[in-house]
Amino acid sequence: MYKNNLYTSEAQKNINSDVRRFDIINYLIDKYKFLNYLEIGVFQGENIKLIKADHKDGIDPGDEGHIIPEVTYPMTSDDFFELIKDCEDIKYDVIFIDGLHHVDQVDKDITNSLKHVVEGGFIVLHDCNPISFESQKTPRETVVWNGDVWKSFVKFKFKYPMFKTCVIDTDFGVGIIRKCSDYRESLIEEPILTWEYFDSNRKRLLNLVTVEEFKQIF
Repeated sequence: MYKNNLYTSEAQKNINSDVRRFDIINYLIDKYKFLNYLEIGVFQGENIKLIKADHKDGIDPGDEGHIIPEVTYPMTSDDFFELIKDCEDIKYDVIFIDGLHHVDQVDKDITNSLKHVVEGGFIVLHDCNPISFESQKTPRETVVWNGDVWKSFVKFKFKYPMFKTCVIDTDFGVGIIRKCSDYRESLIEEPILTWEYFDSNRKRLLNLVTVEEFKQIF
């Protein structure tokens, strides 16, 4: 049984955010006239069903008992990217990562997504700004669970400083990575990935911004 932190004021504030992840994604689609969208981790479809893109692909292995029509690839993200690894022409304008919230898997999803997102396109991640120590622990122990996605985002930000990145302070933290042509590893600093350090420095580590600030950046 998970520890129930669903109704803490902090959790409720994030759940009831006026701006949700689909709002952020649709903002990018509208502004940049994007057409092609990929979602990793569809579950019951509360996000993908509201996305405005003309072409939408969804990946979900159905481990939680749900395979909805929007799941065009009923498999793991690893299997999907293996399936298309030789298809360089398969590209998406926006790829949304909301699958298994474990750092090792998110690392792989980001790396694989970079190969199949267009130049100037976006990788968007959910749950980058965990509400508590318990909510980011893996394996999962709580009802409201963000996992340690934040570690993947912070590692990427430090490993590829030439990419424009931020986390929007809404809906449990919506991470933004914009692909640029200067695609090379350039580790400027080894990030500290302890909870205590992160919690004390999350604004800097995540480049945490408001929705309004995000719209000024992108």
